[in-house]
This record gives sequence, structure tokens and C-alpha cells, in this order.
Amino acid sequence: MFYLAAAFIAVWVAVTGYLLYLGSRQRQLEQELEVLQEMLQDKRK
Repeated sequence: MFYLAAAFIAVWVAVTGYLLYLGSRQRQLEQELEVLQEMLQDKRK
């Protein structure tokens, strides 16, 4: 029974870590998109 609980905890830790990674990556991509949009607007002027 201990192994089942350990595996369950390990899976949830992995899922949580992956979701945190995805959130971080999404924020980075949004920031990069804003910079690219600003560059495009500056180039059009």
C-alpha cells in the first residue's frame, strides 16, 4: 500500500511541476509577443 501512495504523490508532484512549467513558458511567450508587436508597430511608423 505504501508504494501506491508514493506513486500517487509522485504523479501529482510531476503534474503540478509540469503545469507550473507551462504557466511560466506561457508568460514568457506572451512577453515575447508583446515585444514583437511593439517592434512591428515601430517599424510601421
